[in-house]
Amino acid sequence: MRTSAKPITFPYDPSKAQQVVLWLLCRHGGSMDKLKLAKMVFLADRQHLVQYGRPIVGGHYFTMKRGPVSSEFKDYIDGKMTGVELPFALSGQFNLVATQPVDENWFSPSDREILDTVYYKYKDLSPVQLADITHQFEAYKKHIPPKGSCCSIPYEDFFENTDSKDMLALVLEEQEIRDL
Repeated sequence: MRTSAKPITFPYDPSKAQQVVLWLLCRHGGSMDKLKLAKMVFLADRQHLVQYGRPIVGGHYFTMKRGPVSSEFKDYIDGKMTGVELPFALSGQFNLVATQPVDENWFSPSDREILDTVYYKYKDLSPVQLADITHQFEAYKKHIPPKGSCCSIPYEDFFENTDSKDMLALVLEEQEIRDL
């Protein structure tokens, strides 16, 4: 299997994250609950990694009370990134509303495929239902956070209980080559 002790990493892509937010908001009639949005991004990142060897948004994933989330993405949708113009507004306490159109040129065909699949599969579920679904993944179960805390999730755990061991091997090899 793996000879290096270095974990798999993928940088957070803030420009693509912005477009993913806009894409999901626009598909959902222009607005969406933040928790639902964050869960859809996790599901899309996980599915894209397992199928195509890279997440769409990336970043450092953590488990929290409501499930896995990229810490950079959470900071972004919570408006905690300094010097970043947000393409959405907050309506009420938890609802994001798009204030710009999406630029689909940011997406590869596989990005669009996975975003479509995730959106249409989960669009009718509530934020809590989506959080419950994300709690069923081994990546969450192996790193359940202590109350009021969070735990880091290695990308390797995104592959748990999938038929994508060959993709995991390719990702590990690519990461080792990148780190040389």
